[in-house]
Amino acid sequence: MKISEAKQCIKELYLNTESVSALISERGVGKTSAYQQCATELEIGYMGLYAAALEGPDFMGLPDKDREAGITRYLAPQFLPTVQAVKEGLFPPKGILVLEEINRVPNDTTSVLYPLLLERKINGHSLAQGWKIGVTMNPDTMNYSLNSLDDAMLDRFVSIEITADLEDYIEYSILNHPNDYVLSFLQACPDLLLVVKKAADSTALSKSPTPRGWTKVQELMNNCNISERLMKQLIAGIVGPEAAASFYGFMKDRSFKIPSADKILNNFEEVRTDVMDVLETDRLDVVSLVIKKLVLAFRTEKVHIDNMNAFVNCLPEELGVFFFKLLAAKRPEEFMDLIRHFDAYERISEKIFEMFKS
Repeated sequence: MKISEAKQCIKELYLNTESVSALISERGVGKTSAYQQCATELEIGYMGLYAAALEGPDFMGLPDKDREAGITRYLAPQFLPTVQAVKEGLFPPKGILVLEEINRVPNDTTSVLYPLLLERKINGHSLAQGWKIGVTMNPDTMNYSLNSLDDAMLDRFVSIEITADLEDYIEYSILNHPNDYVLSFLQACPDLLLVVKKAADSTALSKSPTPRGWTKVQELMNNCNISERLMKQLIAGIVGPEAAASFYGFMKDRSFKIPSADKILNNFEEVRTDVMDVLETDRLDVVSLVIKKLVLAFRTEKVHIDNMNAFVNCLPEELGVFFFKLLAAKRPEEFMDLIRHFDAYERISEKIFEMFKS
């Protein structure tokens, strides 16, 4: 399942059930980010705990003598959104509590978590009604040092296995400070978005690319001002030497400049030559990346619309169809109003209708 699909499921489970969702994937695919994005989109709180770094007593809370009643009570830990914690204003009324890498938790701690996961209670304290639980897990393969969860616990989870999807990753990156050269490289070499190594190859010195790693590469290239030699070494330390060599080989062979989406939207004539150069090289991967960025970024104001219209008029017919298909998919509520601003729509409308029929 793609992350975008998994997010739909998480939100439905949160809104309509008491189930514990469990995201399962290889490292670096975006399990934590998926939960964080769901919380943001639902406008609720988020609390993530790396459960393996905590011990059973951390969850149980400190014992406190109640001499008057002649019993021992437990003080709930501050990191849990209990009824009392919400009442005291420590947490918002609603949210998602995510226990990270639940199958790395030691067995003695797992037993303490049973009532929390199964009944939403621990040592006399209940989670606030508006809070639901999610967990993340790595797959049970030789690549990870894991503790097995028994069937009684697994039966209580709604397991969602997610995979790295290039389209999801590109859309996420476009909305979060993208680097055009990294994204164009991944479009040209999609198999390098995530490389799952054999267990025998999994050492600290044999790194391989993940979506999380490529996000770090984008951050470096956007923000760090260091020599190319040092940048190559840093990137190799993130995605591995093989992927880094492929990336720099792609960069070296580049005979064009990727036009900025911001410049296209605000002054297309300034970058018209760059756009035409990319079109003439027949680099559909790069052009499709630019189109995706534009569809997600442009605003319905005259300057953007006029420049977008000029850009679309330069596209060959098949890319024009791709543009309108993407526009319909990503901005469905605005689609019918937007198409009247584009001269190319009438020219290729028959092909667009055929596309929607198929």
